[in-house]
Amino acid sequence: MVMDCRNWNEDSYRESVLQERETQCRTVFRTAFGPNSSCKSTPDHLFAATSDGSIASYSISSLLCLNRENFESGRLLAPLAEPNWRVQGHDGPAYDITFYSNNEDSILLSCGDDGRIRGWKWNEMSESNKSTQGVNSKPVIDLINPQHKGPWGSLSPIPENNAIAVNPQNGSVFAAAGDSCAYCWDLVCVSVQGDMLNCQGLG
Repeated sequence: MVMDCRNWNEDSYRESVLQERETQCRTVFRTAFGPNSSCKSTPDHLFAATSDGSIASYSISSLLCLNRENFESGRLLAPLAEPNWRVQGHDGPAYDITFYSNNEDSILLSCGDDGRIRGWKWNEMSESNKSTQGVNSKPVIDLINPQHKGPWGSLSPIPENNAIAVNPQNGSVFAAAGDSCAYCWDLVCVSVQGDMLNCQGLG
């Protein structure tokens, strides 16, 4: 490999090394099992929210079948897990995921550093065998945290969402945001597309 040292730029080299490391590894911030309508069977799908903002689904049974030889031979090798569904859910890290209800009509909710809460239909994810990258998967819910007005009408930055919780009984989604507030989103009195959602700050 030939390189001209006269054009050496240490800052750009350092940045390229950091970017390469970030693309080669991800941190998993949160996992959740997929809906299991039958109490007799164990959940097969495991979802992960990661540091690159992606949401991925893994089939536990498929991973066990692929790595059965390693387990039977006693070689405790970490299996290479490839997702069967993946979507770029957020700009920046995705911090939390949870399911709204536990049936075929469930919605996977995720939140992240961009201050958004997004939701995807479970039945679309479970049927998307061809599109492993979730190209055709569009969120049916897209919420964004409110901005606070400061002096002279200036708006604060959109706070990130660090955690979410749901209450399917009254149709509420709760978000713990980076501005030291908890927000409650009402999903009952609006359409599933989430065009006009009532957000209420809880302090």
